Amino acid sequence: MDQGTISAEFEGLFRQHYRPLCGFALGYVKDADQAEDIVQELFARLWQDREALSIKVSLKSYLFTAVRNRCLNALVVKKRMRPLDEEVHDAAEGDGRNEDELTERAARVQAVIEGLPTERRKIFRLSRNEGLKYQEIAEKLGLSVKTVENQMGKALKTLREELADLMPLALLGWMLLEWIRGG
Repeated sequence: MDQGTISAEFEGLFRQHYRPLCGFALGYVKDADQAEDIVQELFARLWQDREALSIKVSLKSYLFTAVRNRCLNALVVKKRMRPLDEEVHDAAEGDGRNEDELTERAARVQAVIEGLPTERRKIFRLSRNEGLKYQEIAEKLGLSVKTVENQMGKALKTLREELADLMPLALLGWMLLEWIRGG
């Protein structure tokens, strides 16, 4: 089968299943943008892995199961991040900070993360944004678990040092506890 035929079939598959999958995802994550992101990322991964992909159930079943699993993973990440978000929000409220200051702080945190070396930044994001365990990150990136642990330790150290003036002690403690637990 030539690339054009595969591309056309994939586009047809996307058009047929995109909206129903988004609606299905929305039932889990309760956020339309996030639901669309999940479905789009699934299709992007399918296209990327199309040559190695082997689906042993019906395609429709595979797609809905994949979306469900991605939604559940997103909910786990959201649940893990909620205490951090609440801590930062509570600390800001307690200090009387306004939204502009919170935006500035978030931009500073993002700048420090962006300043991490490429591999360290990738590991940090897989852990914090996607909620992957160190073992999962190691497998995904073809690294040893020890390398992932070391890189996360260095990333967290950089964040603590660069953002020390922004973080209440409880937040520093939370970051340390997360690092000790291994993500």
